[in-house]
Amino acid sequence: MTAPHVRPIDRWFIDEVLPHERAYLDYARRTVRNDEEAGDIVQEVYAKLFTLDGWSAILNPPGYVMRMIHNQAIERIRQARVVTMQPMPAPAHLEIADDTPDSFRIVAARVQMERVQTAISNLPDRCRIALVRRRLAEETPRQIASDLGISVSTFEKRLARAVELLTHALTPHERGGEEASDMPAETGMREKVLL
Repeated sequence: MTAPHVRPIDRWFIDEVLPHERAYLDYARRTVRNDEEAGDIVQEVYAKLFTLDGWSAILNPPGYVMRMIHNQAIERIRQARVVTMQPMPAPAHLEIADDTPDSFRIVAARVQMERVQTAISNLPDRCRIALVRRRLAEETPRQIASDLGISVSTFEKRLARAVELLTHALTPHERGGEEASDMPAETGMREKVLL
């Protein structure tokens, strides 16, 4: 019987690469965190090594194999992240919500705004000034109180009363089948006396 023929690349692989197989498997496991996949990567790298033409010129075979394992692991990760693209439906089939208000909403907003403006103009002067300067002009309470020559506490009471009267004026109240959005004259007089 004749001895099996051993090629130079086989001898190189047995002497230079195979003794470090445990390190290759450990490195592949740390990279992909899966024992089976790590073994597959190492075997794929071994198969690629046997196809190299310049194998004898590799100065550091274990380092070269580690680099190949790293590259193979990255390639597998990239392939795993590939997402199948599905064609988008034609734009005509998409239902896109239109955020622009319709004519009813525009008219309703205008009517509501007119109601607010009327309610503000019907407030007692002191309450209206407090509300407009604080809520609309965004002045500080201290600045407004100083300009009006009153204490901050008095200003806050006027502002609270303005908000209360405005809320009352804008809340619909049923009276004899009609909505009453304006304050009765007696209430307005009483407010002027209180403030």
